[in-house]
Amino acid sequence: MTRRILTVTLNPAVDVTYRVDALRPGETVRVPDARSRAGGKGVNVAAVVRDLGGESVVLALTTTRLPDEFRDGLDGLGLPHRLVPALPAVRRTVAVVTRADGTTMLQENGFPADETAEAGITAALRAELPAGAVVISGSVPEGLGDGVPAKLVRLCARHDVPVIADVSGAALREAAGSGAVLMPNEDELKELTGSGVEACRDLVAAGAPAVVATLGTGGAIAVTARGAWRARPAEVVTGNPAGAGDAGAAALALHLSASEVDWPAALADVVATSAAAVLRPVAGEIDVAARNRWIRAVKVERIR
Repeated sequence: MTRRILTVTLNPAVDVTYRVDALRPGETVRVPDARSRAGGKGVNVAAVVRDLGGESVVLALTTTRLPDEFRDGLDGLGLPHRLVPALPAVRRTVAVVTRADGTTMLQENGFPADETAEAGITAALRAELPAGAVVISGSVPEGLGDGVPAKLVRLCARHDVPVIADVSGAALREAAGSGAVLMPNEDELKELTGSGVEACRDLVAAGAPAVVATLGTGGAIAVTARGAWRARPAEVVTGNPAGAGDAGAAALALHLSASEVDWPAALADVVATSAAAVLRPVAGEIDVAARNRWIRAVKVERIR
């Protein structure tokens, strides 16, 4: 099967990163280092898939207006894409990074999608199938139902294509019964069904083929019908955590695209790749050398 990974981003963004000496509320702060790029969780996943040696295609909604900064940004990144114009504009996110305080995220909610959005993104996905795996990630804009990610999962299932659903809130509850591999963070898991490995087991018992819960500096756990594992990072890293979960999803998607998943190896890769993203100043990038070094040092243990 091809290792081509499709990523679906329903609420894209133009990501702006400011690196400053200090964040001082109520004062003017000079920005010596500013970066901007096409973003959204699925775009980050696609970029990391490429860094890991895979092939990726971005499927996303975008603005109906010109110029389209999001489309131009994808072209600038060299990421293949199939876009659906269905938004009045593409939102912006701002990450303010300081050495002392870490990262402060400012996220616009995004703009409502028009009535063509669901049919358009469904047609875009259908046109790109089959694939090695699909990653549906990020929030769902107003105008689209929370059940749209689950509908896209079921479309992929008809082509025997595995899907990661890295969504939250009502969309995660809908996706939990759709047949997707679920990838919640600790807070999303607790909101959905509880915390810890037993909560993941409940989701697997309810039909999820696997649950990979990311725990930040605590690593990650993976639960399938065949077993459960916990992976801890080789070392604690500091930097910009924005995009770390997306990097982990990229690593997992490449493992899912194989004929059979070695779950301890996949989980070690998720943790190492997520940590390698923290070292980079911008979401959607990883320190490949660090990832390759850490993947052999991540501690994976079976959970009874």
